[in-house]
Amino acid sequence: MLTDSLFNELIGEASLAPSADNMQPWEFRKQNDTIEVYCASSRALPTDVMNMFVWISIGAAIQNIILAASKHGLEAGVAYYSIKKNKEPVAVITFKPGIKKKDIADFISSRCTNRSPFHSKPIEAEIIEKLNQFIQGFKANIHWTTSAADFDHIAYMDAHSSYIRLEHKPLHDELFSILRFTRKDMVKFRYGLTFESLDVPKFAVSFAKLLQYWSVNQMVSNLGIGRLVAKQLSNKLRAAGGICLITALERNKIAYMEAGRAMEQFWLNATALGLSVQPYGVLPQYLTKIDVEPETFLPKYVTELKKHREPFYSIFPDAKNEFPAIVLRVGYTDKQSARSE
Repeated sequence: MLTDSLFNELIGEASLAPSADNMQPWEFRKQNDTIEVYCASSRALPTDVMNMFVWISIGAAIQNIILAASKHGLEAGVAYYSIKKNKEPVAVITFKPGIKKKDIADFISSRCTNRSPFHSKPIEAEIIEKLNQFIQGFKANIHWTTSAADFDHIAYMDAHSSYIRLEHKPLHDELFSILRFTRKDMVKFRYGLTFESLDVPKFAVSFAKLLQYWSVNQMVSNLGIGRLVAKQLSNKLRAAGGICLITALERNKIAYMEAGRAMEQFWLNATALGLSVQPYGVLPQYLTKIDVEPETFLPKYVTELKKHREPFYSIFPDAKNEFPAIVLRVGYTDKQSARSE
């Protein structure tokens, strides 16, 4: 049933799933007619609290396999496992004969993060309802806002969080360890972020290279430039058709994998409907970190981030007893960003 060629095709589709900072923290092994899914711990970001983005990314890759298998008339099932060692699979995907259908699998290759400006045209209520239906059946929830005032608040919170990645040394060092300045670097590592995919103008790349040196970065931060850059990047959140929050129902690896599957199912269907999507992980990650491991931040950053909790949940009140996984900017646009390789 699961031939070597089909296995290779399915994991090829899995590799096209979104992952935090394009780290692709997954590995797959064929075991008879099953696919074992492993966490590639070497690609886990050290500051990723509870490895939440690792599990979300792996969940998205699993969903791609399930959808791609349906094109071959295979119905896939997933069993999750609580692991104690990295040598153990986090999930096993099984297959049985089913109905051949393309569903939305054809959009796996065209789905991408779009960092271009979006139109301010609100997403129609019926489209939102349709998108919500696509993630029913997953152990995850989705919460929306289409309010311009909420967009402004989210952009403000994102800007007043994102700059910490430059100013806080552990986050700064991690960021520059996964940035790829040349195509040669990308070919060498095969994961990480290129400046092309981040929509960074070529003239700014040379300046960005200097920021990898902590002494230079400190000087720039003292001038407030890091905060200005964060504000500029966050301004895109002010123009969207809608912003949604996908939540996990529990704070553990299985729940985050379910949230990742729901995110990918949502994203592919949004792509099929002609919508563009850009994920924002800073707020979900930092709100989780100040709950779980606040000691990883300097006290001044903890104070700043705690101020975001109340306004964040005033925008998404029904999510207050759930756990933020990812924020998605959704909307219509005439331009596509370059895709990470």
